[in-house]
Amino acid sequence: MREFPAVDAYSCIDKAFGRTEESDRLFLEAIRENYLFQLSCQSYVRALMERYDFSPEDLKGPEDVLKLPPVFVDTMKYHRFISVPEKDVIMTLTSSGTSGQVTQALFDRPGVERIQRISSKIFNDIGFCSSRPAGYLMFSYAREDAQSIGTSWSDEQEMKCAPVSEEKWLLRKNDEGIFDFDPEEAVDALADMAERGPVRLLGFPSFIFQTLDELDRQGRSIQVDGDSFVIAGGGWKNHAGVPMTQSEFASELERRIGLPKENVRDLYGMVEHGIPYCSCPMGHHHVPVFSRVAVRHPVTMEFMPHGEEGLLQLISPWNVAQPNCSILSSDLVRVEKDCPCGIPGEYIASIRRGGKKKHKGCAIAAQEILDKVRADREGR
Repeated sequence: MREFPAVDAYSCIDKAFGRTEESDRLFLEAIRENYLFQLSCQSYVRALMERYDFSPEDLKGPEDVLKLPPVFVDTMKYHRFISVPEKDVIMTLTSSGTSGQVTQALFDRPGVERIQRISSKIFNDIGFCSSRPAGYLMFSYAREDAQSIGTSWSDEQEMKCAPVSEEKWLLRKNDEGIFDFDPEEAVDALADMAERGPVRLLGFPSFIFQTLDELDRQGRSIQVDGDSFVIAGGGWKNHAGVPMTQSEFASELERRIGLPKENVRDLYGMVEHGIPYCSCPMGHHHVPVFSRVAVRHPVTMEFMPHGEEGLLQLISPWNVAQPNCSILSSDLVRVEKDCPCGIPGEYIASIRRGGKKKHKGCAIAAQEILDKVRADREGR
């Protein structure tokens, strides 16, 4: 198996936030190493290079990595783009929930080890981790049913943030092979776990909100341990699919079950890129030293300044199995810097889905499950 010493060295940077000259050097060398490898085996990358009039020799300083010609995220839904021998691929993850055109994200063993090392560093430094064991209530696709669904694998990785005392996955396939959710089962599990110590609620906010609603419907009261924690993902929507903010969601959790607002966090990411962007208590998703972000004008592709909205470009060299050093997403974001929370560097201040077409990602597929659950209950 070919070795990538610069990519490996970059993945071992010891602090997730606060860029230094040394971390910038390691990032630039890793980008050079990975990009030159992709050029040697991917004709599409060479075509993009010519189209953007780019050369690897343009990578002279830390900010030059933003010039890497991006692969549009939808392109990866139609092309598998494998850059390593097929025998070296040990894991494939897909981008969407249960159906539709999906990306196949490929990983070799060193790649899996790199992203696990990077994610652990980010989770720890953003404040997600605790040494106190907790019961995990997983508002996500059960691992044994999910197979290659990327968000389920990601949620499983988040279970390393605190020792697991017990776990329960709540989105499971029914007898018809369709993912289903039972709010009454979720309430019972939350009540049982809350009696034994801290609980950690991971997954789609809409399902967590539906559980709170079921708690009210049953007239039950639950107070969780003060070390309980939420790591949400998939967009801030309540059980009815109505958008809300992290602050509004946190206030509801604190009011209904006593879970501290500052312990309600979120994670933004995509399987085509892999790096997790974790929120601080203020709801801002921080950019770690393991990646760079840029905001592009949707029409001209010019770089947008801080505070202005445009398409999100994501850059990271950790995965050599596919040519995804630079990805252009269809999400519209605003990027700012110097968050009042004190974490240094840039952060993503707002995120919304771009384009006229409703891409069926994990969150949309999950919302359809919840819509069916609500319709069935209202029809009783």
